[in-house]
Amino acid sequence: MTLRRNFEEEARQFAVALTSMVRASVRAECPDFQARAFEDRISVRQMPNTGVALTVQGQHLVTLKASYWFDWDHTGEFLAVHESSFKVYADPNATREPLFRYEFQRGSAGDIPNAHIHLHGHRDALAYVMTMAGRSTARGKRRAREATRSNWPSMADLHFPVGGDRFRPALEDVLQLLIEELGVDCQHGWRETLATGRQRWRELQAASVVRDSPNIAASVLQQLGYAITPPAGGHPAGQPHRLKDM
Repeated sequence: MTLRRNFEEEARQFAVALTSMVRASVRAECPDFQARAFEDRISVRQMPNTGVALTVQGQHLVTLKASYWFDWDHTGEFLAVHESSFKVYADPNATREPLFRYEFQRGSAGDIPNAHIHLHGHRDALAYVMTMAGRSTARGKRRAREATRSNWPSMADLHFPVGGDRFRPALEDVLQLLIEELGVDCQHGWRETLATGRQRWRELQAASVVRDSPNIAASVLQQLGYAITPPAGGHPAGQPHRLKDM
């Protein structure tokens, strides 16, 4: 029971940090992210789950929804993301098909990559949103200026972040995409907020990679001059296959 309570507290702290990060990055209505424990997993999502209403010059342009499912890693000692989803809608109520979504599911079945992006938006729907780009960033200004009937924007103009199982995009990447590409209204200091959150995310992922391949971590540390003492029985096996996953 104590271990379960500790995991729930970790998830609660993650939810609080997520809410703070979003509110410090964009000027938007953002209901609190909350953690909820189930029998074998913990969810983190907004309550109510209406999404983040992102605006351009005060007008609601797109809605961002983010959700996570956590369970325990292979050691049973660390909270780990089992599934995550970031969806962007042109529909203010987020009830229709999204424009695009970032999905992650650990151990996806078949040949589906664990971390992947789906493009849903019809060209006209996505192009319309792109023509409404705000002017708070250089690319947003250029896109709004160049959007004419003779120079209709293409879906290929959007720069989607990429990543694999261990180095997949974080919510900070999606927020930066929306601020940079569409010029959604943002808070002062948003770059540092997202950079700090991104660093925190990558440090967690770096720790996971070390646990996946402790022998590689030990070898690199030895090359840097650290004295490494293997545990009794040698280095733990880890999960090197996690570095092969898409």
